Amino acid sequence: VDRASSLADEQAHTSPDRGLLHVWHSAGHSRQLCPDRVLLSRPVLQVSLGEHHGLLLAQGGQVYSFGELLWRDLSVPVSAPVPEVSLLGKTMVHVAAGGFHCGALSEQGSVYMWGENTAGQCGQTEKVPEPCPVSVVDGEVVPPVVVRVVDLACGREHSLALSAQNELWAWGSGCQLGLVTSTFPVGKPQKVEHLAGRHVIQVACGAYHSLALVRRLPPQDYNTQHAPKKKERGQSPHYSVTEREELSAVEDSHYCPLGVELTEVMKGEVNKNTNRNKYTPYQDVCYLQCISSLTFDLLFHSNSGLSGSHSSSPVCLNEVRLCLEKEKRSLQGLKSSSLTNIYQKGKTATSRRSSLPGTPTHGSPRRRHPCACRPSSAGGASAGAPEEAEDGLPFLETEIWSWGRGSEGQLGHGDQLARLQPLCVKSLTGEEVIKVAAGSHHSLALTAQCQVYSWGSNMCGQLGHVNIPVTVPQQAKLSDGLRVWDLSAGQSHSLLLADGDCVQPVLLYCGQQKEPVQTERLNQSESSSKRSPSRMGYVSSVCSGGQSCAVLADHNVMGFISAIHELASRERHLYCWCSSVRKILLTPLHSLCPVLGEQCTHLFFSLCESFVQLSTLIGRHATALTYFLHNVQGCDVTTLPLLTHTEYFIDAYKRATGVLKHAPEVSACTETCFQGFPLVNSSNSQTNINHLFFKFVLMSYQSTPGFIKEIYVCDFVLQECLRLPRRRVVCESSNRSLTLQNAGRFSNHWFILFNDALVHTQFSTHHVYPLTCLWVKPVTENGSGLHALKITCPEESFTLVASTPQEKNKWLRSLNQTVDQILGGGGQGSSPAMTRTASYTFTADERFKDAQYTGSWLAGRVHGRGTMKWPDGRLYKGNFKNGLEDGYGECVIPNKLLNKTDTYQGQWREGKIHGFGKYKYASGEVYEGCFCDGQRHGYGMLSSGKLARNSSSVFIGQWVHDKRTGYGVYDDITRGEKYMGMWLDDQRHGSAVIITQHGVYFEGAFRENKMSGLGLLMSDDDTVFHGEFTDDWTISGKTSIKLTGNS
Repeated sequence: VDRASSLADEQAHTSPDRGLLHVWHSAGHSRQLCPDRVLLSRPVLQVSLGEHHGLLLAQGGQVYSFGELLWRDLSVPVSAPVPEVSLLGKTMVHVAAGGFHCGALSEQGSVYMWGENTAGQCGQTEKVPEPCPVSVVDGEVVPPVVVRVVDLACGREHSLALSAQNELWAWGSGCQLGLVTSTFPVGKPQKVEHLAGRHVIQVACGAYHSLALVRRLPPQDYNTQHAPKKKERGQSPHYSVTEREELSAVEDSHYCPLGVELTEVMKGEVNKNTNRNKYTPYQDVCYLQCISSLTFDLLFHSNSGLSGSHSSSPVCLNEVRLCLEKEKRSLQGLKSSSLTNIYQKGKTATSRRSSLPGTPTHGSPRRRHPCACRPSSAGGASAGAPEEAEDGLPFLETEIWSWGRGSEGQLGHGDQLARLQPLCVKSLTGEEVIKVAAGSHHSLALTAQCQVYSWGSNMCGQLGHVNIPVTVPQQAKLSDGLRVWDLSAGQSHSLLLADGDCVQPVLLYCGQQKEPVQTERLNQSESSSKRSPSRMGYVSSVCSGGQSCAVLADHNVMGFISAIHELASRERHLYCWCSSVRKILLTPLHSLCPVLGEQCTHLFFSLCESFVQLSTLIGRHATALTYFLHNVQGCDVTTLPLLTHTEYFIDAYKRATGVLKHAPEVSACTETCFQGFPLVNSSNSQTNINHLFFKFVLMSYQSTPGFIKEIYVCDFVLQECLRLPRRRVVCESSNRSLTLQNAGRFSNHWFILFNDALVHTQFSTHHVYPLTCLWVKPVTENGSGLHALKITCPEESFTLVASTPQEKNKWLRSLNQTVDQILGGGGQGSSPAMTRTASYTFTADERFKDAQYTGSWLAGRVHGRGTMKWPDGRLYKGNFKNGLEDGYGECVIPNKLLNKTDTYQGQWREGKIHGFGKYKYASGEVYEGCFCDGQRHGYGMLSSGKLARNSSSVFIGQWVHDKRTGYGVYDDITRGEKYMGMWLDDQRHGSAVIITQHGVYFEGAFRENKMSGLGLLMSDDDTVFHGEFTDDWTISGKTSIKLTGNS
């Protein structure tokens, strides 16, 4: 606690190295990324970007604006934002920028709006150039109560507010409001009734659609009439843990296809005394009247025009028409009046409306008391599970609800229709979504497993994959080892923040690659900032809007920032690993439950139960740390759940390790567990499954403290891999005298120097670097205080940091002596030669994977003469330069289709055939001439076949990009024809002359490999034809014939 208090004091220290804001335009391929640094006297807590403007929330609750402030006819540079004078003296805690309007929340939960108001998105009746308060009043209670707002989101023509009771309020225009109304614009905030009774965690607004992250109701809250049946297993009740997602899954029929039915509202307004369970034709009349009125207002009462840069636009006619027709058909077929479940009727249905008494609305305690777990997902799982609310951790069982326009598939429901009311995106149920982001016409979702799902418009590749369009969420394609923990969406791009190999986060961008920027502005931007993303510091959050991007970063102050980032990164990594274990290991093993036998069944279910509970705790804690980093400036480190609920974590780990005391007994019964299973008859399959099950049990057992102390002694696999008769240990770093540069404080690296190899072990993995292909040199300190050695190997390079200068010199001397000895030197301490001859088998290099090389090396790269052999039969023998084929070389490439080989002899450059050479193809063709970048280019001769064969020909002429182009002579020996003329893309094209073996002479033009136009034909008897020719030797049109005197 004392350490936490000191960190809190350090965190509260106002420093110019904290809360740094960087803003830049969407990156283009034509220039380097150059963010603009926003210079303020105090740290920035939050940033929000609109189409052409942005808002900043600085420490102390001050709000700043920059960009094109059209409502004031003012343009403010991003490097010098101006304060909102009207908000001075008020402490603001949140800002939101819409398309062309702005919003802010005060500490008391009041809403202030200003900017463009043509669609009523500012909650006023006239132009709003300055911030004005917007009252959010709940008129369903007596007397009316002012609602305290804790979150705010803005689109182009609408605004959404999240109350402290986790209810959603909306105002503005369009179907993206989610309101059952026929009057637009909606000038006063109204409650989104379709989400009443649900716990909304976060909201996001696109241009014309809305997203809400909602806590998923527990299974008992759904209608049990059509609940999925449990499978009869006859086993321990622990199976419910591994099948939790199956039991809580919602059937497709649970949600209305287009949101809320409008008959429920109309029946109450037309005749309150009518029985709700009774269906009459009059209800259809009321429903159609409401639909007609709503359609008329949506299509004609909205402010028209997309012509203006910031004007409103009507809802698409086809979208609304299809939406209403489909909803009407579903109502006529189901005759249901439920707001959420078409199977609920009577009291069951009416009890779900918040306008009726007794509706549960669970507020989050994290909303009322600021803490590290932001947003307000840090609440209880439900009213029936208060233990979830007491642990102070976020809730991972969530759903995404979407509504509004769907012309680009941005709603994620599998079609391109609009939705008038919120509808659950069922494909993401159970994916543990912790954050949503909405771009102009696309949507993003982030899961606790650091995966990103995207859907909607993908014209610029902003979804992270190549599909167009995407109407259902699809996982974005990311490189291995990247774990995303923050995201944002702009007009046509997406910005992701991820954990990578280093401690500092990694920025990922996908989307538009060109920007229409004038030269003057481009030059000004490049000259105003020379920072690169790698020097921004520790990025804590990202933001996108319009065609702009922004990040908030912190420099490492006394180690606090790096420590909290590393802790969160490790927790996320651990939870991703736990999720993989559950998916890859536990799920297959769970299907083998009937054949485990009584001896192991109970232990297996106990291990599964404890592992799942511990994994869930790790995931929720990782999410809490992620939320803390998003608001690292505004949160107190002492509010972290790990500090406020320490006993809860200790008890959870004690319960998890308590079931491991019987783990060693499993090794004696694993063989009998699988003898009766029909799918493991072969010895290999049985060995793999036994090993899989034993690994899981052993993995859990190894997590106990007593086992960790002996991890290196008991790792028999490592011992067997490294045990050789002639291998001896020179030195090792078990006392942490040598470690990897930029290694995390929670990582464990062990280096062992043998007389023939350097071994690097980390947890359960190890890498062996042969000394024959290892180069070492000391790194100059330059005042950094690091005692470092740079190790260069054929496929990677890394830097080792010693604890003291003496330790550095010891390792440097030992490495040099051992390498010199293995190369045949005296080992007297002199540095080994940079150039040497050695053999090496590549394992990870993309070009040389699995290839064995024997030849010369220079500083870790193949250099000089050598031979490279691949397992598939490829062979290169020749010169190398800087790791690539360069100079004269001979290459053999097998052709599996013809069961022969291609051979090449000639010049190479930078790994490609380049220069003069001779290429013999497996088909029998031979090309001798010039190459460029692996293609035939320049002057060359191609011969195919021999005189004795059915087809043989010779071409001598010019080549361009592997095709005959320019002047060339083609001698078709089989047909007895010689073509002398122009070529284009491997076809005869242009002026040419043909001579046949029968004495026929043709002079004319060719087009796409055929005679075309006027030509001259002379036969062997001197008869001359002059006219138009088509195809091959075909006369077309008028022709003049000149006969000889003998004719």
